Amino acid sequence: MLTYIHKLIDKNQGSISISDFMNAALYHKEYGYYMSKLPLGKDGDFITAPEISQLFGEIIAVWVMHTWEKLGKPSKFSLVELGPGKGTLIHDIIRVTRKYFDSVSIHLVEISPALQEIQKEKLKGLDINWHENIDSLPEQPTIFLANEFFDALPIDQFVYRNGEWYENRVTKQVNGVLPEVADTGIQEKDPGAPFLSSQYPFLITQVADTGVQKKDPSAPSLSSQCVTLGSREKDDVTQIADTGIQKKELCVPVSATQVTNRKLFDGAVVEVCPVGIEILKRLEEKIYNNKGAALIIDYGYVYPEYKSTLQSVKQHKYANFLENVGNSDITALVNFQALIDSLEYVDCEILTQREFLYLFGIKERTQALMKNASDEQKNRIFDEFLRLTENMGTLFKAMLIHHL
Repeated sequence: MLTYIHKLIDKNQGSISISDFMNAALYHKEYGYYMSKLPLGKDGDFITAPEISQLFGEIIAVWVMHTWEKLGKPSKFSLVELGPGKGTLIHDIIRVTRKYFDSVSIHLVEISPALQEIQKEKLKGLDINWHENIDSLPEQPTIFLANEFFDALPIDQFVYRNGEWYENRVTKQVNGVLPEVADTGIQEKDPGAPFLSSQYPFLITQVADTGVQKKDPSAPSLSSQCVTLGSREKDDVTQIADTGIQKKELCVPVSATQVTNRKLFDGAVVEVCPVGIEILKRLEEKIYNNKGAALIIDYGYVYPEYKSTLQSVKQHKYANFLENVGNSDITALVNFQALIDSLEYVDCEILTQREFLYLFGIKERTQALMKNASDEQKNRIFDEFLRLTENMGTLFKAMLIHHL
């Protein structure tokens, strides 16, 4: 993986965008973290809400049934999960809802062969359809689920300094020599501060936002895998001679037009996720054309603090995202305001995870589970309840989208 990214950097005049770095590290067909590793669970690097407690999946199942009723109880509809991990969430939902739905078709969008195998084992005996993108889904009313999906999509970072925007990019560390870099807006205590040390194989550098970037040719494009962009990519990109470098229109951050109306400070960081916006727009198109809804749950913010949120997790501990490349998770907080602003034709609202879970009955379900449980079981159930509603309750947001 290191050799591959070094070559990619060399082909790109000495640096690559953070999004290209993440795309290679996470989704390269051979070396990518999600493509070949088994990241989830106690033996992996991180754990998600469905693995914490059955309560999470059961409450989402209540939301699914509620939404189905709001849709007019269609005789045929699709239930789709993006990035289903180990398959635990959809398994719990099927367990709760099976007797209520006669003609639901269940679809999982998953590009990782390793995770697909785990899902197929978990869901053995159930009628499940797997897809590598959402374009192959049937055209009928659809309910989409995405739990901790958008946080793992590649982002770009831009820093405001001296009245100008600069892009944070990834470059090589050469013989332990640190290049001179501007203030990237990433603090020493943050996971992405390798320029303060010579121990990492990569560094964060900063360049003026020229818009000149090179796409990673070998890592699967998240946008093409998940939404099949087709010819639109060609319309947006023009080739420069024979260098393989592609020049895009000058890229002002999506959120920059919003934040420039506020008082900016030197070192303010804006993170944008074009792939996430594109995927959401395709979900909106499906929902608008066929009627349906989407529930997106992830850690993120509505009001940005203008700092780097990039982080890496290895064996349930935070790490530098430029270390253990290809062997650790890399994520960033989801900019929910940018997602909201991208929607044009459907309704949406944002709740905290705590508000969402309470709204659909987690307190009552917890009490029911504890009623006939042993003292040990009661303690476990209550601890899981607190973890979902308190520990994760406000950092995680629930974005509800619908066109009924």
